[in-house]
Amino acid sequence: MNVFIQELKQYRNSTIVWIIALISVAALYISIFPSISQSAGVSDIYKNFPEAFKKTFGITENTLSAFSGLYALVLNLVLLTGAVQAMNLGTGITSKEVRERTADFLLTRPLSRVSVMRQKLLTVFLLILVTDLLFMAADWALIQALIDDPFQFRTFLTSTSSLFLVQVFFVSFGFLLGSVLPRIKSVIAVSLPAVFGFYIVGLFDTLVGEKIKYMTPFKFFDVNMLTAGGGYEPGILIYLAVLSIAALIASFVVYKKKDIPTI
Repeated sequence: MNVFIQELKQYRNSTIVWIIALISVAALYISIFPSISQSAGVSDIYKNFPEAFKKTFGITENTLSAFSGLYALVLNLVLLTGAVQAMNLGTGITSKEVRERTADFLLTRPLSRVSVMRQKLLTVFLLILVTDLLFMAADWALIQALIDDPFQFRTFLTSTSSLFLVQVFFVSFGFLLGSVLPRIKSVIAVSLPAVFGFYIVGLFDTLVGEKIKYMTPFKFFDVNMLTAGGGYEPGILIYLAVLSIAALIASFVVYKKKDIPTI
């Protein structure tokens, strides 16, 4: 039995929906930038934003006057949306047999649990990779069609790649939760609180200081710096890799020994 092909078929439609959602979020803000940036009252528009809103989404006056600033806002929203997708995939695909009571069908086949998990993991990574590649292609096409401000492709590629990196963390964390929790009745009821919990932690950066970037994946990368032409911190990339690999190894170990009910 090819679990990989089967899972791809089952998650194909939902992945298409997520791709459309990500592109729509970016298209909405990119399309309105030309009219906002040419407005004489940019400063007034910025001042009228509530302080809580500006802090939550990292909005500065530069957000409305330079495309690099607006694209940082776009990425903040895209990262949040992509994180929910990744968390849903990771948690849902590992808990599906228990949730849908189909373990007796899958686990009685001549497949080891490690093989099942490996194919599920490959499925999820392929789905988010396809999602991100299609999103990036559509995003760059929108920028080329609508934006006159100089925005280097290298900067675009570096900053937008943060989506995949953040999703890697949430896929790994989702795999761990899906393996550890005995029975998940609703995937969204687990994934949404987890994602927004990490996002809310990031709002306390003024209290926690520099250490906040080690506490939530939404602070692993400074999107304002990336869209301004900056790069990734090697230490953070290593930290992300260690966390993700550790979570995946733990999920494989737990799933291999887990008592999975078949009825």
